[in-house]
Amino acid sequence: MTTSVGSVMTKSPVSIKPDDSLLAATRILKEKGFKHLPVVDGSGALVGIVTDRDLKRASASDATTLEVHELLYLLDKVRIEQVMSRKTVTTSSAETVQNVAKLMVEKKIGCLPVIDGGKLAGIVTKDDLLRMLSRSAL
Repeated sequence: MTTSVGSVMTKSPVSIKPDDSLLAATRILKEKGFKHLPVVDGSGALVGIVTDRDLKRASASDATTLEVHELLYLLDKVRIEQVMSRKTVTTSSAETVQNVAKLMVEKKIGCLPVIDGGKLAGIVTKDDLLRMLSRSAL
């Protein structure tokens, strides 16, 4: 019996818009404990993904001489579209978990946005796959 991505994915995931700020994305990732944040346009179509690594790379280094309020001001000015990855590997909810796991290993990625009908329907992460595996091993 094969398991579909639709049965293990997070449905209606938290997302962000391309014109949202780096500061907003950083807050969402920190508050929710996420590592990946899909970027969608006004119609709900996926236009990219931003990761905690992207945000760290785009933020000022620890060696900066900026005051905290200056740094927060700058982070609020940087837009997600400036730091997001546009070439995003995706899957559908009908795809098998086995195929998705292979793809994630091949591409060395931690998540796949799930696209159905041209819109973001969910997200599947390595954690989702590990949870499924741990349940079936019991």
